[in-house]
Amino acid sequence: MEQFQDYRYVLDDFQHQVENKIKNHKNEPGFPQMDGKLDEEELGNYLFEHQAALDSEGTERTQYTVAGVLITLPIIVLSAFHEESLPVKGYQVVLLGVAIGLLLYGIYRVAMKAIVRKKVKRAKEEHPEACAYVEKVMRFQPIT
Repeated sequence: MEQFQDYRYVLDDFQHQVENKIKNHKNEPGFPQMDGKLDEEELGNYLFEHQAALDSEGTERTQYTVAGVLITLPIIVLSAFHEESLPVKGYQVVLLGVAIGLLLYGIYRVAMKAIVRKKVKRAKEEHPEACAYVEKVMRFQPIT
C-alpha cells in the first residue's frame, strides 16, 4: 500500500495548475500570501467558477462531434431538394453544403468563445480579491 502513497493526479487544467502551484511553493520566499480579505473558501469558489466557465466549451471530442454535425447537416438538407431547384448542380451541391456547414461551425465557435469569455469575466467580477491573488500566483517564478 505504501507504493501508492505518492500518487499524483495528472490534471492540467487551470484550477489544478493554480492549486498545485500554491501547494508546491507556498513556503518559498517571495510567494504571494493570501491577505485578510481572502480565505480558502473564496479562492476555491473563484477557481471552481473560472474552471467551470472554461469547461463549458466542452471537451475536444464534443467539439469535433459538433463540427461534424454542423458541417454535414447542410449537405443532408440540400440532398432533400431536387437538383433542378438548387442554384448549383452536381458536385457543387456538396461544396455548397460544406461551405454552409463551415460557416455554421464558425458562428458556433465564435458564440462559444464569447460565452466562455463572459463567464470568466463574471467570475472575475464576483471574486476580485481571489482573481488578483491568482494572477500574482501565476506570475510567481520559483527560484531554482
